[in-house]
Parts: sequence; C-alpha cells; structure tokens
Amino acid sequence: MASSKSVSCGACKQEKLNTQAEIWCYNCDEGLCLSCCSHHKKFKSTLDHKTIDIQTYKPPMGSINTECDKHNQQFNLYCPSHLMPCCDDCINTNHSKCIGIQSLASVVEKTKIEKSKELVDKDINSFLLFLNRMAKEKARNIKKENNNAKA
Repeated sequence: MASSKSVSCGACKQEKLNTQAEIWCYNCDEGLCLSCCSHHKKFKSTLDHKTIDIQTYKPPMGSINTECDKHNQQFNLYCPSHLMPCCDDCINTNHSKCIGIQSLASVVEKTKIEKSKELVDKDINSFLLFLNRMAKEKARNIKKENNNAKA
C-alpha cells in the first residue's frame, strides 16, 4: 500500500501546483499525476523509465522528507547555520538573518562528489597497498633466488 502521507506530483510542484500523484517513477524518484505521466512517456529521455501505480509504491525505509511540513513546499534551499533544508517560506520567516544560504541541489551535488572522491581515494589506497605487497613479494623472491644461485 502507499505510504500514509499522500504523494504529490513532482512535475506539478515545479509549477507551484499541488496535484495528487497517481504514478511513481523510480528513475526520477518522484510521483506523477496522470497528465504529467502521459507527457513523461512521450519523451525519448524518459520513455524507458520504470513506473508503477502509486498505490503499490512503498517509500524506502528511512526515506528522506523532501517537503516542508509547515508550508507544504519542496525543500530547495539549505541553511548552513542550522544544518537543515528549507523551503522558500522557511527562509523568509525563520532564516532571514542566517548567512550562507545555498541551493539544496548544489549542496547535495557537492556531497555526492565528496563521497565519490572518498571512494576513489579508498580504491587508490587499496591498489597502492596491493602494489606495495607485490613489490615486496617480488623483491623477496629475487633475494631468495639470488641466495639459491649462490649456494
């Protein structure tokens, strides 16, 4: 069954409309109303997206809330002073004096890049350890062969 909280159409939210979603797109990770879903299936870039009926959609455990509970708006800004995502109304009412407000999308992208860098660093370090072990093993084999040749 669908989650207890109704799912809004993500495309309609972009137009500041609050429309009930009928379909869930796993690729876009958002709900779509029937009208938006028909457009969604017409574009080449979204033609092969996996969609299901919203009634069968189950949000992942520990899913992140992307909408402000107070204002029913999409989070699109980030307050570094309070370390929290905010909607436009929250920024105007509760964070107007906060410094360094950023676009939430840029913060998320930066975090993804930092995580990717961490994974690459980890892979490089693992590879370097492997190469060092191989070099030591080769040096040990050469030394062993030289000792055997002298004997």
